[in-house]
Amino acid sequence: MTAPGTGEKSWAHEDLQPSAAPAGTDPIANRPGQHGFFMIGTEALFLCHMPMFTMERHMYQVVLRASLPGEVMEEYRAGRRADPKLAFNLINSGDDPFSLPQLKSGRRTEFRADLFRDNDGERGEPVGDPFATGIPVTVENVVHFRHFNADLPRPHHMTYLLFGAGGQAHLSHYIAQDPDFQHILTLGSVPSWVSPEQLEAGVLLTIRDMPSTPIPCAPSLPEGECPVLYEGRSDAPAVLDMTGAHDVWFSTANLLNAEDPC
Repeated sequence: MTAPGTGEKSWAHEDLQPSAAPAGTDPIANRPGQHGFFMIGTEALFLCHMPMFTMERHMYQVVLRASLPGEVMEEYRAGRRADPKLAFNLINSGDDPFSLPQLKSGRRTEFRADLFRDNDGERGEPVGDPFATGIPVTVENVVHFRHFNADLPRPHHMTYLLFGAGGQAHLSHYIAQDPDFQHILTLGSVPSWVSPEQLEAGVLLTIRDMPSTPIPCAPSLPEGECPVLYEGRSDAPAVLDMTGAHDVWFSTANLLNAEDPC
C-alpha cells in the first residue's frame, strides 16, 4: 500500500507482522521505527499514539505533551481553530526512528517529524502531503504510557483518560483488548473538580452508565451531563459536562485491530 501523494510504502505497513511472532524471533523486541500520533490542543500540544494490536512496536497507548517550533505551532493552531475536527497528525521522519520505550525512559526527548492535516481512518495513513517536514518535536511530559496486556480483562464500563493543560481538557478512550476503538475528543470546558496538577498528569474516568461492550462503531458518549467515577472509585463520583465537546478522532480500523469489528 502506498501513502497518498508520496508513491512510497506507507509507514504504517512497514515491517507489518501478526501479533504471534514467527519462530526464531523475539516476540518482545521493540525495534526502532516510525510512529504516528494525533495532535490535539491549541494552547498546549498533546500527541496521542496510533496503537496497533498486530505489531509489537505499536502495542502501546501513549499520550505525550510536546512542543513545536513557534512558526509551525502557529500554523497548526490556525488550522486546528479553523476546523477543530480535523485529524491533524505527525509521523517521525524515516531517517529518525525510535522505539516508544525510549520516550518513556527519557533516552529520547526529541525527534524529527512530518506533519499532516488529516488522516484516513480506514487505511491508517495521512491524507495528502505534509504541511511541514523534518520538524523537531520536543517531548515535555509522558502523560500516559501503557503496553497492552493480554492477561488483563477489559474494564466493565467505558473508561476514558482525562488530561489537558492551558485551559483545555481532552478525553482519550482507554484501549484494552482486541477488538477495541480509539476515540479522542476535546471538552468544551475544563472540569472544575480536577486540579491543574491532576489534569496535567492524567486521570482515568469510569462512565458509570455505559458498559464497555459491545464495541461502538461511532462516538457514543452522552451529551450534556455524564456521571463518572474518578479512577473507578464509587466513593469519588463526579459529573463530566459534555456541552461543547467535539470529536477529534474515532476509529475501529486504522490498523488498530486484527479485524475491524465495524
